[in-house]
Amino acid sequence: MEVHHPHHSAHKKNWKEYIIEFFMLFAAVSLGFLAENIREQYIEKERAHELIESFIHDVQSNVTYLDSLIEMNQKSIMKNDSALLYLMEESEVELDSFFRFLPSSSYRYLSNNDTYEQMKSSGSLRYIKDTVLLRMIIKYNNTSKATEFRSITQEFEYVSHEYTESIQQWMPGEVAISRHIDPYITGAFKSRLKDGEHDKILKKLKSHTEGKKHFLAGKELERMKKELIPAISRKAWLMGASQRFMVNTLELARDLLEYYNNKKH
Repeated sequence: MEVHHPHHSAHKKNWKEYIIEFFMLFAAVSLGFLAENIREQYIEKERAHELIESFIHDVQSNVTYLDSLIEMNQKSIMKNDSALLYLMEESEVELDSFFRFLPSSSYRYLSNNDTYEQMKSSGSLRYIKDTVLLRMIIKYNNTSKATEFRSITQEFEYVSHEYTESIQQWMPGEVAISRHIDPYITGAFKSRLKDGEHDKILKKLKSHTEGKKHFLAGKELERMKKELIPAISRKAWLMGASQRFMVNTLELARDLLEYYNNKKH
């Protein structure tokens, strides 16, 4: 008996079906790319928001730091000018008192700008759509960097090298010892001195400085004035310049924080 198997012919797609499948595949791929792009943009914007919050925290830290630094710097400038006036007016100078007038250090401004540099290098600044805020951020950062440059490269470098070398040429050994040990015996570091042996050494050093006075007059004093008045005056000028930059940075920082907080709320 002859068996006949049914014959199923393959369905041939017409050109319209191919076009529809092509567009469906294209749409699926495109939507996938679009969804991924939207997700990446969302993640980047969230990251940018986190960085801005971190940046604002850095600015707040700098404000606290600048407040303290400006106050200390102003006191240092006053001491510096007092020593300068004493040196100019007296015909006989007691070196012990004179060097006690002079501030023993210079205060550096080190800007906390790590987050801003991270935002800048990662391109996160482009997500700040508020152009006023963006301009304030950039202006504050540029001014802060200029302040740091003035404080470190110009003022501190001069005070640490040329100025200090000039001062030390005229400083008696006993005065130098006193400037070193006084913070440990009667000053800010007294509570930190826990080594009994070190305490004994410092007290012995102190005994070698007590009751000794050093006076300078005549030609030696004139030579000292000729050398030190320009050096002290230059230091005072550099400190004043740094102070003006610090005040400017502080004002920009406060304006920035006020604007950001008002926009946030």
